[in-house]
Amino acid sequence: MAKDVFLWTALSPSQALELDELLWTALWKPLGLDRDVRGKFKAPGRETVIAAEMDGRIIGGLVAVWDDQGEVELRHLAVDADSRGRGVGTRLATTLLESARVQGCCRVHAIARNTSVPFFRKLGFGPAPGTAPQHPLFEQHGIRFELMEMGIGEGARQQDEPEAYG
Repeated sequence: MAKDVFLWTALSPSQALELDELLWTALWKPLGLDRDVRGKFKAPGRETVIAAEMDGRIIGGLVAVWDDQGEVELRHLAVDADSRGRGVGTRLATTLLESARVQGCCRVHAIARNTSVPFFRKLGFGPAPGTAPQHPLFEQHGIRFELMEMGIGEGARQQDEPEAYG
């Protein structure tokens, strides 16, 4: 990356609004979903938000939720179209993974869009047991979902078929 990208976990109110706008613009607006869709997708648990900023503007961010068992689900991850391909998404995800590991988490889950599966595989995620939810609105746009997970830290079980995504 040619310019400095700063990662923030404590966002100002204006940064939080800017991140919310980025998530909507990148993830849901192209599908015709309502502006308040992030609130509808909210999951119970302690939320972690990480934003990437460059030149004073939010260029990427993620939202993750901790469950009662201390595991983390990466709920939303988006990078501004002009900033893609520069490692911003990878830095956001690895920051979350390191934070989760330090906090004693053993597993991070994601419900990945089919278009994001290669990204998650590069990070070390593999298939998770179960059946991913599907939604007709997403399917109309060619989007299907896969359950993925990554073991981290002590007590993480190894993926069953590492050669399948290496």
